Amino acid sequence: MIIVDFLILFVTCLALALFSLENTQDVALKILPQLEVQAHLALVLIVSMGIGATLTGLYLTWIKVRNHFQFQGQARQIKERENQIQQLKKDIESRQTELELLRQEKFSSESIAEKENLVNENQESDNKSDNEISVTPAEVIS
Repeated sequence: MIIVDFLILFVTCLALALFSLENTQDVALKILPQLEVQAHLALVLIVSMGIGATLTGLYLTWIKVRNHFQFQGQARQIKERENQIQQLKKDIESRQTELELLRQEKFSSESIAEKENLVNENQESDNKSDNEISVTPAEVIS
């Protein structure tokens, strides 16, 4: 890219030099209504191009500075959002672990309740079978 820039600058300066060599007459510059200056056309062209290049450079510098501050603000926002995303991921992980613990507690409490129900049912069936089998001697005689 630097080579292209150099070539453009070289061609422009060469064209200006050739134009200046062919046009050596004086021109009148009217700066203010009361102020008029006589100068060679080549000098006027060189000064005009210098002023234009300086203004272009200042404008490009201003754009770079503005973009720098704009990108700096965007970079700050990106960092804040990345931090927020990391915090939300941590929250999700902690809530998932809490959910797993609750599921395990529920599963263990359900299995304990099922075991207790089975024990109770077994005891009730044992009590019923004991009641059915237990026969008093008076019942047997009669």
